[in-house]
Amino acid sequence: MKKTLALILATLTTSAIAAIPNYSAPEILARANITDGYNLPPMSFLSNTSPVINNRGDVTFKLMAFDGQNNQGLWIKRGADENGKVVYTAPDYRFVTEPSLNDNGVLAFNLYDDGVTDGIFTLNADSEKVDQILKPTDDDIIYYTYAQVLTNGKAYFRGTDQDNARTFYQYDGSLKTIITEGKNTFGQKSSYLFKPAMNDNGAMTFKRRLGEVGEWDERNPDEILLIKPNGSSYDSIIVAKDKDSDPASVFKGFFNSSSISRNNHVAFSAYLEDNTKVIILYKDGVSKNIASEKADGISEIEVFTQKVNDQGQVLFRAKDSHGKRGIYIADTNSVKRIIGEGDEIQTDLGLGRILSNPNYPGFGGDVDMNDHGEIVFYCLLVGAKDNQQEWGSAVFKISPLK
Repeated sequence: MKKTLALILATLTTSAIAAIPNYSAPEILARANITDGYNLPPMSFLSNTSPVINNRGDVTFKLMAFDGQNNQGLWIKRGADENGKVVYTAPDYRFVTEPSLNDNGVLAFNLYDDGVTDGIFTLNADSEKVDQILKPTDDDIIYYTYAQVLTNGKAYFRGTDQDNARTFYQYDGSLKTIITEGKNTFGQKSSYLFKPAMNDNGAMTFKRRLGEVGEWDERNPDEILLIKPNGSSYDSIIVAKDKDSDPASVFKGFFNSSSISRNNHVAFSAYLEDNTKVIILYKDGVSKNIASEKADGISEIEVFTQKVNDQGQVLFRAKDSHGKRGIYIADTNSVKRIIGEGDEIQTDLGLGRILSNPNYPGFGGDVDMNDHGEIVFYCLLVGAKDNQQEWGSAVFKISPLK
């Protein structure tokens, strides 16, 4: 069943949306450096790391290398633990995808190398047991990306075949196709399926480009789609269309990824006709522009995945009026800067500062937030008194004040 909704840039119902909280000082979780480290051995390396946090307060992220070895790995700190640690080392000549993390503390990831893909793996944060839940027995799938396992055990991922066509799959002992490029699904053919986002109820949101296989030009129409399971099939809702799809749309285009909360808030970033970037929050057929460039002290919204929680709060990266990058939260009522480049921050080495350099970013990767409002992010550290004294790269958590 397909349901098409007209876009309404109106005020969302705010009765279920809590005000943006005040936050405590950031807590350092891990720091990587050549000569030393915190909760990581010396000679560990992070790069544009995208840490994730679940509702238990578990945090995980990928390591580019550690302990002087070239192997990639996975680090985790359970919410119940005081410190985190490396829990997985990738085999030689294998790379690790960015992990996902469900509320049972189960990570999902894939191993790969040039021309080689190894299916879907899980790692249980409690037992530290690794399982390969899906082996590449189907020779047609050559890449496994965006793996996620729900708390009910069902796995989802995007697979790419030998003809370079992408499919969203569900795996529950057998593969089930949700949508495939080139096939008429949810009322249209998709020429390209971008990064999907899922909630624990099995609902999914994603951007798709419409058209025949290979029609990837920006002039082809795009839409943000929300699909929700209904028995053995899905109901679909068009959250937003661009002007190539609907000339009456206010959107010139969309960022490549969207976000979904447990109760089906959808957040996405878009370009208006004058190329201004905005953050849009959608719920139950109504959309609102909740953050915009040239407003609330924001000069530029950065092209990274935004994150929405079940309180209707959206976390995103942006630059302020001085061009300094920062982390912001917005809801239907306000926009708040949480932390940014040049800010002082407490570390294991004492008072440091987030790198502020016009030629190099002080933040990297995507930010994440859970339904309790806890935030995790990656940044580069320097000495508080000497902006040239490199302290390495680190992952921090920020929690709302109680």
